[in-house]
Amino acid sequence: MTIRFSIDDGTIELGRYRSAPIHLHPTFFITAAILAFPFWHRASLRGVALAVLFIGVTFASILAHELAHAMAARRYRLPTLRIDIHMLGGLVQFPNLPHTRRQDFVITLAGPISNLAIGIVALALLAIVPRPEPDMIQIGHQLVAGPPRHGFLELLLRASAYLNLGLALVNLIPAFPLDGGKLAHLVIEAHWGSRIATLVVSAAGLAFACVTTFVLIGSALAGFPIWSPPEFGINWRAFQGARDGQGGWDLFAYQ
Repeated sequence: MTIRFSIDDGTIELGRYRSAPIHLHPTFFITAAILAFPFWHRASLRGVALAVLFIGVTFASILAHELAHAMAARRYRLPTLRIDIHMLGGLVQFPNLPHTRRQDFVITLAGPISNLAIGIVALALLAIVPRPEPDMIQIGHQLVAGPPRHGFLELLLRASAYLNLGLALVNLIPAFPLDGGKLAHLVIEAHWGSRIATLVVSAAGLAFACVTTFVLIGSALAGFPIWSPPEFGINWRAFQGARDGQGGWDLFAYQ
């Protein structure tokens, strides 16, 4: 595998899926570092090691999500153009649309299902990992068990499970450009057309974007900023376009 740096867009080409290049954007590490904050903020050797491993898990989880889209598309002989991993997650691009709405639905759903599967596996492994014995502390003349200790592997598996279950849940939000927005668009479009579908999904996206904005402000004031999609701008542009008579949006890319 040859790693290449692209001067044009500042990305690192890590490899290829079939003929499709896989590009890593440096901005990915901003989001990954924020997600790993509970590990590295104490600046201990154990915390830093957990943070580094968790950043690797985050990358692998997002890549698995995008590869699931690409592999499902390959079932229907739809080639992949490019896969990107960036600060907002990931993106896989195709040269054209699937042949049927059912194929589109399967390709879209494959991403969240992959994260759900990884999350369930992590929880299953967590259930069989042995717990460290608690330290004994003396209170008066008695020895009592102290607070439970969490092992290195236990912490990493728990974080991996929460991350992937969270990715599956967030990606199913009915808003652009998330997988849930595409799924909702496909269902509504089948009954009322593309314009109505875009209006409904983008309106829902605006509502969710407002909620996540308030969450970001509140968590930032608390000292631990939490951000999640959807983006306000994308949904606002889609809503304006549908209101003006346009029914489409970028259906060639899958989050």
